[in-house]
Amino acid sequence: MDTVVQWSIRGFRSNFEELKLLLNRSQSAFVTLQECRLGEGPPRGGESALLIRNGIRFSEIDLKTGLHAAAATISLEKTLTVCSLYLPPNSPVSKISLAELFEQLPKPFLVLEDFNAHPRVGPGEE
Repeated sequence: MDTVVQWSIRGFRSNFEELKLLLNRSQSAFVTLQECRLGEGPPRGGESALLIRNGIRFSEIDLKTGLHAAAATISLEKTLTVCSLYLPPNSPVSKISLAELFEQLPKPFLVLEDFNAHPRVGPGEE
């Protein structure tokens, strides 16, 4: 694995052709995607995905969480757990829900996420 690819894709279907180009050119063992918008209507489900290259052994992790997350344990030179996580900008996330997610991930793990760290702008601070 030469690279790790993380992409806030902002719509899986609308960027499918670009995703195919990326996958064909990338030597990455896996790609994490956020803002996939796989559900119908406004974003609500299917917001995070983990794509793993053919031929790589992996085991999907059935996460018990209300967060938009997908995870798998991947067998490369060493075994690694990878988690794709999406935290929507207007949805509060508790430290407890993040801690509960992290507890479900076998170590060592790597979490790739679109953190949506938008600064709050007050009046006159534009």
